[in-house]
Amino acid sequence: MRFIYNHTPIEFYFAHSPRDFVVQEIPLYKFSGSGEHQILQIRKKHLTTFDLIKLLSKHFNIHPKDIGYAGLKDKSATTTQFISLPKKSTHSLESRFDTLEREHNIKLLSVTLHNNKLRLGHLKGNRFFIRLKKVGQAQASKLESVLGIVGKNGFPNFFGFQRFGIYGDNYKLGWAHHNATKAVHKHSVPNDTSYAALFSTYMNQNKPKIPKIQRTMRDFLIASYQSFLFNAWLEARVHLSVWVNTFSPAEMKEILAHKLYHNSPKQTQQQPWQDFLDSEYSQNFISTLLAHNIKENLTSLYGQTQIFKLLSGDLCCHYPYGKLFMLESINAYESERFAQRGFAPTGLLSGKHQKLSMGSALALECAFLENLNASSARRYAWVWADDIQSVYKPQDAHFELNFSLPKGAYATTFLEQLARKKLHYTIAKEELV
Repeated sequence: MRFIYNHTPIEFYFAHSPRDFVVQEIPLYKFSGSGEHQILQIRKKHLTTFDLIKLLSKHFNIHPKDIGYAGLKDKSATTTQFISLPKKSTHSLESRFDTLEREHNIKLLSVTLHNNKLRLGHLKGNRFFIRLKKVGQAQASKLESVLGIVGKNGFPNFFGFQRFGIYGDNYKLGWAHHNATKAVHKHSVPNDTSYAALFSTYMNQNKPKIPKIQRTMRDFLIASYQSFLFNAWLEARVHLSVWVNTFSPAEMKEILAHKLYHNSPKQTQQQPWQDFLDSEYSQNFISTLLAHNIKENLTSLYGQTQIFKLLSGDLCCHYPYGKLFMLESINAYESERFAQRGFAPTGLLSGKHQKLSMGSALALECAFLENLNASSARRYAWVWADDIQSVYKPQDAHFELNFSLPKGAYATTFLEQLARKKLHYTIAKEELV
């Protein structure tokens, strides 16, 4: 269950293409105007950030590691981002970019200086333009209505489908490479009934072939597996919130007593992974979580007015950036502070030296932990879109959107919550030429 809003699905057509998907990076800070690093604002099409770095490395005769960037951008889009190069390497800048624009559609928009090399994550967010097609008048009106709701209340911060590759299965190879060089770390290990353990059981019965790849690609695939586990955890939290928003306390007690879901859990390991969280397993798991301390949890959950429910022990972060802190208890003040974007709960990217939540939040989080040989991190579970603007063009059946998201949030995830349906990685025909 990925969708936290209950409107009926909205039909539209969206394909990744430079005409219909435009991304502009928003810097974290104002550049100083002096220093040993040239900051280049570059607009590109049909290129990933890594493709761009490879070309810049070749044209300026510098090592890729000397090139700084703050964020990764889509290939099938028009994207504007900031890149840093060592100042001493940027002679003949304009003539080199004349060649790059002519041969690779890379345009230099501005140049300034800064004291430091850009690092991944050194951005405030991104500004998006998206054109949706085949939108009728009824769908346009519905989109406007849902935009107001989602714009005010926010949406779950799932990793977008781009994270998992064109065929959506990068996480499987990530699991395979992790298990090929498995390492054990000093933190809580999932028990045999956890989501991670059940998924591993299923994958062991359907092992993918492990291709020989470079370390960088292996780390990328393991990161995809991290993202998969995060998304699975977030689905469980969305599932829990939808239950509380849908059922009365009396009905929830019936769920806990297994009267609404009375069938025995299915053999989850025999199901495709996509069905895990829609199975009796997830329903039983969340019931178990609530039964962990039924009086405290139900009172707390039903006392919250915001759509995404908090759990005691949630590890939260001030929004849109700031320090982590533990949510020891949930009262009306904390509930309202969350609703007003003062902070947001975070989810875990499994790995080394990870910071875990506590209490009821940890009871759920533990089921999605894996002993990954990768850097761990916390990621916002809930985010908000800012500066939303929309225009409907009935003569073309186009619905055009402009909005901003914090770093790490996916525009396609925002679209999925608006549409209340999963999108797929569709590349426009002109991209295939």
